[in-house]
Amino acid sequence: MRKYDCIGDVRGMGMMIGVEFVTDKASRKEDPELRERVETACFERGLIVLGCGPNSIRWSPPLILTTENVDVALEIFDAAVAAAVAGD
Repeated sequence: MRKYDCIGDVRGMGMMIGVEFVTDKASRKEDPELRERVETACFERGLIVLGCGPNSIRWSPPLILTTENVDVALEIFDAAVAAAVAGD
């Protein structure tokens, strides 16, 4: 959330987490187009995430996962957000 101005909020309980995409943190205006680009970029890189509401992505990992699984998923997500912001 600190790395990208387009992430307005990260919230959740346990391992189910939502990441909200906004045009900027000051206005917190929803950015559904960016959310779609991030979701597609994740899929193209081998990570399946779920859209939730107009501008959020839901993380709902399996109950059995390793630290390595989490690290790889976060690397893919980071690359997908960077690509989506850059318009790639």
